[in-house]
Parts: sequence; structure tokens; C-alpha cells
Amino acid sequence: MSEWREVAVEALCSRVTSGGTPSRKRADYYADEGIPWVKSQELVGARITATEEHISEAGLKRSSAKLLPRDTVLLAMYGANVGQLGWLGVEATVNQAICAMVTDPNETDSRFLYYALAGARERLVGNAHGAAQQNLSQQLIKPFKLAVPALATQQRIGEILRSIDDLIENNRRRVEVLEEMARSMYREWFVKFRYPGHEDVPMVDSALGPIPEGWCTRPVRELAAVVVRGISPRYADDGEWIVLNQKCIRNRRVSFGPSRRQERPVSDVKRIRSGDVLINSTGVGTLGRVAMYRGPSEGVTVDSHVTICRPVDDSIHIWFAMSMLAQQDEIERLGTGATGQIELRKTVVEALELVQPVEAVVDAFGAIAWPILNKIDVLLATNEHLSALRDRLLPKLVTGQIDVSSLDLDAVVAEQVT
Repeated sequence: MSEWREVAVEALCSRVTSGGTPSRKRADYYADEGIPWVKSQELVGARITATEEHISEAGLKRSSAKLLPRDTVLLAMYGANVGQLGWLGVEATVNQAICAMVTDPNETDSRFLYYALAGARERLVGNAHGAAQQNLSQQLIKPFKLAVPALATQQRIGEILRSIDDLIENNRRRVEVLEEMARSMYREWFVKFRYPGHEDVPMVDSALGPIPEGWCTRPVRELAAVVVRGISPRYADDGEWIVLNQKCIRNRRVSFGPSRRQERPVSDVKRIRSGDVLINSTGVGTLGRVAMYRGPSEGVTVDSHVTICRPVDDSIHIWFAMSMLAQQDEIERLGTGATGQIELRKTVVEALELVQPVEAVVDAFGAIAWPILNKIDVLLATNEHLSALRDRLLPKLVTGQIDVSSLDLDAVVAEQVT
């Protein structure tokens, strides 16, 4: 590490600043100009690229106070996500809760600064003030020191880590496209009833409105072999069972990230299987979230705040799961109880009515949707491997423990994702 030296953040930047909240008049004017105003809440992860697409999807307000160039490094200074990072993919401005670090590309590689701060995040946030809420400030950030190599090495390190994040981002977008394909197909076939051969099938009345002849309405209790809450776990780091909780169910997917292990025996009915539908069933804000579980069928269960819905037959599990996913907004409204004690009762889930197609249509839908869902699974698993690889490499790269001049990134990535 002979070429590495300790340098303060302010010495690595041409400008360290924060934003503000514009007046409505200015905000309206700059909305016409199309200048994004990024709030600290948008820095929801440790490594986020604030591209124009993300900003548009997030529906951010707009202003032009302190316009910042592309590749500005952003750091949340206070609030629930203090210490979270992002970088700008477009010209933008930020609110007062963000520290914006603009680098001179002839002196400092912005990608390296981003990842160096990510690697030092715990140490940086450890300097924060406040008891109930941690707060950083420019006075704490500017003199904060990082180990920094020569510019060429910075650029190589930034390139390596950004390449991995770009792969993750590309896969994430592909997953979104595939998920929308599956949802669109479901809506076309089972909401608009424009499935193959629908032209020759008359519509008939039902309790849920007109449906194709031969189809029927049925409650979940008749379509599910199991509707049951999970276990009351006894948590243990070396426990045999992985327990999924409400934090694991988000964005219509299941994530093992927030899961924990427990050691109690688990009855067969509460051992979740691929194809089960999981529904968050307690608490304001999380109640009603739905996801189809497509992970391993051994050693996994859910806690008592999650309901398991298992279809009566594997042949209908894709249609059944996507039907429940399509009902998520309705399910979210079905909770009962006092504020803070709201819950989704088993009987309410069982009474939910679905329109069941004839067997041939269910089979045809599954035959098309199955490969799409499998591709999604592969991409999500690849991203888990890539994220783990990045997280292993990052602290070693930004402290000079790995010689980047001889690192073959393609070979390392290929080894991790195959």
C-alpha cells in the first residue's frame, strides 16, 4: 500500500454542499425545466444509482437550488437512512438532508469515493451525533479520512465495483420486465378474459360479474389445501429452521435477507413449499403484502405474523398465486382491529372469492408463465451472488488489500454466478 495515503473527504472534492427545500414558485418553475430534486428518502440502499428512470419512477419533486453534475456522490446525513449513499446519473439538486460531494475527475474518481465511503460507512456513522436519532453534518464529513491510492488505481477500483453494480442493475431491470410480462398476461387472460379461444366462449353472469361460460367463482377455502398462520419461533443462531417474517415479504417477492433461524420443531403443514402464497397478516403498513414462495422446500417456515396459503393442487399453483397477488390491494383493506393491533383473520382470507378458469386455460397459462418465473428466479439468484461478491470485494479493494492490476473481474464473476 505504498502509494496509498490518508486524505480528508473535503480534499478529495471540488465542492461539498447540501441542498434545501425550494419555494412552491421555484419548484413549479423548475418542474417545467425538468430538473430533479432528490430527497434523502430516495437513498434507500447502500449502493444506488440515481438514474433518470429511478427519479421518474419515484415521482420526485423538482427544483434548481444548487444544481449538481452527474456522478455527484450523495450521502444521507440524518433520518432513518443516515449514512446511505447514492450517486447522480443526471444533473439534479438535493434536499437539506443530503451531503453532496462533487469531485474533479482529474484529481478524484467519483466512483472510488462512493465505494470508499460505502466501505467506511459504519465508521463514519459511528461519529454521528444524537441519541434518539443519529445525525451527521458537513463538519463531520469534510475532515473524515479515507485511504486513497493514485488516480489510476482509484479509477480501476471504481470500474470494477461499478461493473458489478451495473450487472446487478441490468438484472433487476430484466426482472421487472419479466414480472410485468407475467402480470400483463394474467390481466389479459383472467381480468379482461381475452385468453386464447375466448372468441368462441359466451359470457355468463356470476357473483363477481360476467365470466366466461364454464368458469366459476370459488372461495379460497375451496382452492387452498392449507390456510394457516406460521409458528411462534424460538430463535437460535444455529437453529435448524429458517424463519421468514413480514420484512421478508416486500414488492411481491420473498427475500431471505431479514430471515432468522429458530430451533423449535415445525409441523408439516407449516413447512413452506415452493408454490405457497405468503400473506403478511398483522400490523399497519405491512399487512396484506402477498408473495409467491419459490425457494427451497426444506428447512423453511414463517412466523405467526404470516399466513400460508397452499393450493389444493400443484397444477393450479401459478394461476392461484398470481390470482392472490392480483388481489393484494383488496387484501390490504381486509384487516380488522384497533390501531396498532390490526390483523388479517384466517376466515377473511378463506372467504376471498376468485374466478376459477377451466382446466385447459389454467394449464395453458402455466405453460407460458412457468419459464418466465424460472428466468426471474435465475436472475434474482444471480443478483444475490453478485451482491455477495461485491460486498466481499469492496472492503478489500478500497483499502488496498487486493492488487487490482492483476484482477480478472470476468473470471471472478463467472466463478460466482455459475
